[in-house]
Amino acid sequence: MRILDVVLAALAAAALVVVTAVMDGDAGDRSFDALAAVLVAVAGGVLALHRRAPMAVLAVTTSAVAVYGLREYPGGPIYLTVIVGIFAVSVARGPAKAWVPAALATAVLLVTTFDGSAGHEIALWVSWAVGALLLGGSVLGRRAERAAMEERARHLAESREEEARRRVAEERVRIARDLHDSVAHSMASISVQAGVGAHVLDERPEDARAALLAIRRASRDALAELRATLGMLRSSEAAPREPAAGLDRLPSLVESARAAGLPVEVVIEGEARPLPPAVDAAAFRIVQESLTNVIRHAGPARATVAVRHGDGGVEVDVTDDGRGATGGDGDPDAAGGGGGHGLAGMRERVAHLGGELDAGARRSGGYRVRARFPL
Repeated sequence: MRILDVVLAALAAAALVVVTAVMDGDAGDRSFDALAAVLVAVAGGVLALHRRAPMAVLAVTTSAVAVYGLREYPGGPIYLTVIVGIFAVSVARGPAKAWVPAALATAVLLVTTFDGSAGHEIALWVSWAVGALLLGGSVLGRRAERAAMEERARHLAESREEEARRRVAEERVRIARDLHDSVAHSMASISVQAGVGAHVLDERPEDARAALLAIRRASRDALAELRATLGMLRSSEAAPREPAAGLDRLPSLVESARAAGLPVEVVIEGEARPLPPAVDAAAFRIVQESLTNVIRHAGPARATVAVRHGDGGVEVDVTDDGRGATGGDGDPDAAGGGGGHGLAGMRERVAHLGGELDAGARRSGGYRVRARFPL
């Protein structure tokens, strides 16, 4: 029970008693005595329960007014308590369910209180009861509408939060894929060149010097990728959804792989055309990750990179003649126990763009990664 309801009901009961006592003395009416004061006070005080027990409020007010009328006490505002009771029931249950108790209360009062009254008084009372019934239904409808609006607003806020979390998760995965593809390629090249340099340092210093220069170039490329990614993360402006990498960087990628000791042949089929940025970036990353896996896991090998342009899409095909995948699941990232995420990242990239990816060992030896992207 609300404190405010109790206070208002107490004030209403006191006001009803005072006003009714002042109205005492009309001809033909019983004198306002202690019982009348109790009935008026009860009818007013029970209104404190109009939210929690509206049916009880209507029953008590109707009973109090009925006794008050049978005792022929002076008229007064006590009759309005029944109107309040009808309104409370209508607010709680709706007019469709409240009209029956409202009709019963009206019938009781017509028999006990308005017996012999003029027709206009009865019509006025009935109109008040109907008005209270309809007003309660209107209040109930407004409450339901407000509750529905609040629920929609809450649902919208939750949807926005969920969408924000989803976007953050997608961006984290994308950044992780880009860092893996770019940095892993550079690190693989650095690892191979460092091994070569250490092997020929004493006997062929010029080859060792060339390996160190290759390491320098690869580390510079890796640092550039890291700086670009960190700059994007720190920027307060909207970051691009896709990296700037594309198939236009294929020559430098192939040259880097060759510098790492992997002979690479490039084949371009079909008429080259501008690709959507997302497809262009994904195709480049597929080739980059595939060459990285060849460098890391294929051993002495040769690789071929084929880019096929068609009317409906573009296809990149990377094959090698090395020892193929040695990991248990056929994932070149798993070879050597690396437990990497390269192949999984490639599948995510291709699936996100609605393409297809085939990866696995070739019957003739080596490994093949083929990705097809729709335009």
